[in-house]
Amino acid sequence: MVEIINWLLIHGGEAVLWLSDSLKSIFGAIFSALDSILNPILSPLLSFLNPIATWLGDIVFAPLRIFSPAFTISFLSAALGALMLLAFRHTSNQAAITRAKDQIKANLLAMKLFKDELHVTFRSQWRILKAIVRLQACVLFPVLIMALPMMLCLGQMALRYQWRPIAVGERVLLKLFVNPSVIGTVRASIAPHPGIGVELGPIAGKSDLVWRLKGVQPGRHTIDITVNGEHVEKEVVVGDPFARVSELRPGHHWVDQLLHPAERQLPSNSIARRIEVLYPSDIHSWIYGPDHWVIYFFVVSMLTALALAPVFKVRF
Repeated sequence: MVEIINWLLIHGGEAVLWLSDSLKSIFGAIFSALDSILNPILSPLLSFLNPIATWLGDIVFAPLRIFSPAFTISFLSAALGALMLLAFRHTSNQAAITRAKDQIKANLLAMKLFKDELHVTFRSQWRILKAIVRLQACVLFPVLIMALPMMLCLGQMALRYQWRPIAVGERVLLKLFVNPSVIGTVRASIAPHPGIGVELGPIAGKSDLVWRLKGVQPGRHTIDITVNGEHVEKEVVVGDPFARVSELRPGHHWVDQLLHPAERQLPSNSIARRIEVLYPSDIHSWIYGPDHWVIYFFVVSMLTALALAPVFKVRF
């Protein structure tokens, strides 16, 4: 009996691992295929939209700098929740949503009233399923329309709430990523800058070159990096703890461009694939700081939308 149990446990575990690896491979192939389709479309689009979004973000955040980050993120989350609600109202078919929800309620009531009649129960279940599919189709269209503008807004908020600039005298790492096949032939250096000190580097890794930098003077500095004779730039911010911070200068991958919108993408023929500054993430707050701000944003924006839905007569 023990041998049978052990056999079942061993082979059951192997089956679970095989299923997990298979699902990872399948979804990996799907996402890779989608990425190959989306990147040629979204990368040029984001290259055009990101400078505009950053310019607008600077305008919006400029008058809010006198307030605390806790207030500004609360205000912006509530405002974007209200804007999303209004956008949903004007891009969705409210009449179709109302009909679908009414059909679901009517058939649920029919199932309660005629629970002993199987044909009525099955028919009501089928109608509920169709109504749910129609409801999701009505919701999907406005969500797709709002997806890109909302991600652009979140990218701008991340620049202000995800990281903090380095303080004067504080040290930080800069990483320049290249193709691993050429890492042994890369020669790179950082030009002297009065606001940023280079203490160490470059040190070669598997696919990156690493420098240790030190903040010398407050300000938004642009350092010049020479890579095999090519000049590339990276922004480094020192001082003001609530200044806009760009952790990554992206390459031509649309996800990096979406998440890090402040700096223009690197040239397509550049040997540098992306440049990253590992800004401090020790922001002690449950409202803003690494990843906390995203949760807080969605909670506040969704609660705002739910609270205002009856006022604006929006159904979803």
